[in-house]
Amino acid sequence: MSTSTRRFLLSRMLLLPAVALTVLGLAATSYFTLHDRTEQLRERYAPALVELTHARVSLTLARAEAERRLAANDGEPLPQTDLVGLGERYPSLITEASQSLNNAALTGALHRSQEQEVRVVSGLVVAYDDFINWANSRHHSNTGLRRAGLETAAGLLGDGRGAPDSTAVLDRIRTLEAELRADARELSGWGGPAAGAASAAVLAALFLVFLLVGTLDFVHRRLRVRGVVLTLLATPVLLVLVVLAFGAAGQHTAQAYVGRTVDRLAAIEVERVAGGGIGEEIERETRTGAAIEDEGTRLAAHLRHTHPQERTLMAVLALALGTAGTLACGFTLFHYNRRHLEIHWRTA
Repeated sequence: MSTSTRRFLLSRMLLLPAVALTVLGLAATSYFTLHDRTEQLRERYAPALVELTHARVSLTLARAEAERRLAANDGEPLPQTDLVGLGERYPSLITEASQSLNNAALTGALHRSQEQEVRVVSGLVVAYDDFINWANSRHHSNTGLRRAGLETAAGLLGDGRGAPDSTAVLDRIRTLEAELRADARELSGWGGPAAGAASAAVLAALFLVFLLVGTLDFVHRRLRVRGVVLTLLATPVLLVLVVLAFGAAGQHTAQAYVGRTVDRLAAIEVERVAGGGIGEEIERETRTGAAIEDEGTRLAAHLRHTHPQERTLMAVLALALGTAGTLACGFTLFHYNRRHLEIHWRTA
């Protein structure tokens, strides 16, 4: 009986901590996988989509401004174009679009092919600007050349409503936005390593409970020890699952909010208004820009309110406590085994 007791306690001294550490490892893997995905959405994908939306809107407004100045007067340039050319708004909008494209490439959200596509789009924006400036320089001497320049520029830029394989600038940006939204939705899902690790952690936790109950029953029957200390030391391991599950739910909520935000960004467009003067142009530019800023601001505020740093710290502390409890469980079983041997030697 002494040999079987010793073997049982030795096996549980090794098996119980091993299973508990497996539970903690799987739970940590699931949680920090979700945390990493949330961080990617917050730090990369959301900013990239905001910048691409800025670029798309700025280019649409730049086109409207260029065409207003060069062809709004019954197909002829506005009178003030003779004095100030394209003015300040058009070059400012082109600069904003180029800067937004560069910022999107720097977020780290784009794949290599997408980064290459952004560089191509940036080059096409320069080409579009060249055609507009060429049309502006030709509007005095040759109406045909000016109109040809405007038509070529318009075809190069597109309207963002072309076929998926369109090579127009706005259509390319729309395609990039759609690809990033698809990537963001994939990151926001429960599938993959996070769900697999979470499921395995639950199964391992059930096995841990089975082992713990069996061990407590054994030490009570054989050693006349109720095992209260062992229960208290093993409980934090199970509580870690509750803490990490709470944190994972918060991560998933944040991911879902990012997904809804990027969908709203995709719906932002420049309102098409027939006629109207410079006041109307500036007003719709302001409205559109404010809509983008509002979405970005709400997203940043919501993600701050999820307290990612505090939750990460809470998860690390919970894992540390669970690990300490696991090691203490092993030491407690070692103590039970040593106590059993001492009793056996004294009675031998």
